[in-house]
Amino acid sequence: MNGDLDILNLEWPGSERDLHIVTPILVYLQKKEKINVVTKSIFNGYYYLLKYRPKMLLISNFAGDKLNHEIVKLAYKMNIKVISLISEGNVKEKASDQFLWGWNSDKILYADKLLLWSRRSEEIFLRNYPKLKGRLVNVGATGFDRYKLLDFKTKETFIKENGLRYKKIIGIAAWGFDHLFGAYFQKYQEFYYKTYGRDQIRMHREDLLKLQNIYKALIRNNSDILFILRYHPGVIDKEKTEFLGLEKYKNVYISKRNKIENYCVSDLINISDIWIGYETTTALEAWLLGKETFLINPSKSEFIRENVYKGSPIVKEVNEAQALIDEYYRTNSITRFQELRVERERIVSDVIGYDDGKNHIRAANEIMKVLASPDKKFRFRSIILSKIMKQTIQRVLAKTVLADRYNPLHYLCDFADEYYKRYFEVIDV
Repeated sequence: MNGDLDILNLEWPGSERDLHIVTPILVYLQKKEKINVVTKSIFNGYYYLLKYRPKMLLISNFAGDKLNHEIVKLAYKMNIKVISLISEGNVKEKASDQFLWGWNSDKILYADKLLLWSRRSEEIFLRNYPKLKGRLVNVGATGFDRYKLLDFKTKETFIKENGLRYKKIIGIAAWGFDHLFGAYFQKYQEFYYKTYGRDQIRMHREDLLKLQNIYKALIRNNSDILFILRYHPGVIDKEKTEFLGLEKYKNVYISKRNKIENYCVSDLINISDIWIGYETTTALEAWLLGKETFLINPSKSEFIRENVYKGSPIVKEVNEAQALIDEYYRTNSITRFQELRVERERIVSDVIGYDDGKNHIRAANEIMKVLASPDKKFRFRSIILSKIMKQTIQRVLAKTVLADRYNPLHYLCDFADEYYKRYFEVIDV
């Protein structure tokens, strides 16, 4: 039989995006329904499955990584109830299988319910997989509730905390270029070629070097501007990112994405005057915080990606980017950005589903329905022991000279505490 824990939530410790997706739901369930919940690192996930034998496993995105998929699949086969949300929920018709299945080549939904951002995404999935009707539920994008619930760091506070003198700040969000190189790409190249095609992958690789040079020029040419560089949450090789070599410049602040720094991406967006990148869904978050955005795409703007890019002006070269920066600091606005206002409003409505700050409540209600259904008998699977051993070895290696390969931050135990505290203060039931 299952243990005493109602919900075990497994997440990547470094992904604040995913913590903002699940934490308001868990806090609401704790305060309203008195549900017992714990958030733990997915990199110790197999151990926690066996230790707690929870009634339910909750995860922000079952398809976002091979590890996520494998743990969810095993939990489902152990008769643990499973509910997954979706981290990248702005579904594209042409890449709907990638959004729905990700690393799940079985194309079997190992979850009792999958909670989606919008009715549009639900309709896209059901057109291709009508048998999933009833197991796909549109609750709205819970991660965006934070813009109705939380306050974020101000520029003045950030400047004071870091002993800086800059009056102008531009934030840059990284993209996952490093996934298209080296051993990681070799391991998963079939997936990437199938999803994006060889031409687009070649374009991204070529764009990486071009973008490195563009960012370098912008930073060198604007010594009076502080540039905040924010690595992608899934970064695995900083040598293959657009930020290579930029840390040496005095007017650069590298967001280290660790417990010591304690600045979430929403703080960094709120601190910035302008938010830019190559391709980033955080542009939508910037709009919700009243920030202007633009993208830099050295080759072309039309490639497989989410439709959020349509809400930002796009430039190819450093001179074009500089012109937008100059215009903003001269007039406090970018004309090309303002011209896309109607398009942004459409995107926000289409992507988020609901903009009332209550998506976490709708999600919690769906979770309670599944939690209230009869429990199945817990089934022990011997494979979990070998999985626990593998993760244990990786945890040990993370404390050695191999720490660059096995990130020790993945194994933090209390990484979610700060998120729980913030949401406990603002969520009323």
